[in-house]
Amino acid sequence: MKRVVSNSVIALLFMTLLGCGFHLRGAADISDDLKTMRIEGVGLQRDIGLYLKRGLVSNGILVVDGENVDAAVLRITDNKFDRRVLSVGSSAKVSEYELLGEITFTVLDPEGKVLAAEQRVQAQRDYQFDEDEVLGRESEETLLRDQLNQQLVQSILRRLSFIK
Repeated sequence: MKRVVSNSVIALLFMTLLGCGFHLRGAADISDDLKTMRIEGVGLQRDIGLYLKRGLVSNGILVVDGENVDAAVLRITDNKFDRRVLSVGSSAKVSEYELLGEITFTVLDPEGKVLAAEQRVQAQRDYQFDEDEVLGRESEETLLRDQLNQQLVQSILRRLSFIK
């Protein structure tokens, strides 16, 4: 009897999940005009540039180098990363930080015509800080920076999918 009830509950939850329209995030539907793209304003070997290149490639966009290539341009005009104190404990020491990432970008066609005017995407994360566990907190901050970069790239890809 317990098994029948538990199977019924699982089936009900599964049907509810299907009925709400939930689906896994797939590749962004990017216009054919943007299938070859050049990235300007950030280095592609590390940090946000590397995440951006990987995100574009995983969505079927060919990322090219060089000025003379016939490709759309994703121009990063501003790339900010900031860590701010979010709260201070009773001993007047920092107990929580907030990480903020912000990217401003423009999309141009191969002729230099603006396809998407300047847009800004933002992401934020916060984390607890304990002075006694500095090494663990540094690795946590690095992990959170990676997550922030991934979130910013996903936001940019969503914006690119609206350009037709």
